[in-house]
Amino acid sequence: MSKDDVNKAVSDGDSVDAMLAEWRSEWPELDVSSSVVVARLLRAARLLDELFATRLRRSEGMPIANVGDFDLLQALRRSGPPYALTPGQLRRALEVSSAGLTGRLNRLEREGWIERGPSPVDGRSILVGLTQEGRASFDRTVRRHFSLEQDVLSVLEPRERAAIADALRKLLVSLEQDAR
Repeated sequence: MSKDDVNKAVSDGDSVDAMLAEWRSEWPELDVSSSVVVARLLRAARLLDELFATRLRRSEGMPIANVGDFDLLQALRRSGPPYALTPGQLRRALEVSSAGLTGRLNRLEREGWIERGPSPVDGRSILVGLTQEGRASFDRTVRRHFSLEQDVLSVLEPRERAAIADALRKLLVSLEQDAR
């Protein structure tokens, strides 16, 4: 494949098309066909992560430092009243290490999003809960976040969204089973 062919792939497609064209030019017999999907998933995830993190840091009210903190706040908000979970429940929901969780909890507590205290059911257990101000600010933020998700996906037809969701569900079920 000539440099002109590689340049045409760049101008006609996305960054993965360009990368695949470069591989075809450099090492034609190497099978990189899996990158048609995998590289696009990884690149889209990275770009979405950057977009969401930027918007979260710039949100009105209490800013959220990063997408990991946002995920933790989502887990608490989804849990329903009293919007509190144990650190163990949060670790499982977020698939994060104890050290990673502790860092998030310390930051979110300092910033006024959460508070930690003894469980009313089991005094030996700690509960992590949204503060009143944290919940109010998060509710405003999460509405804007889901609106942004809708905007991002507006380039896809409803049937395309459904097909992608079904295929990704199948892939994720397999990956999650392998991770256990």
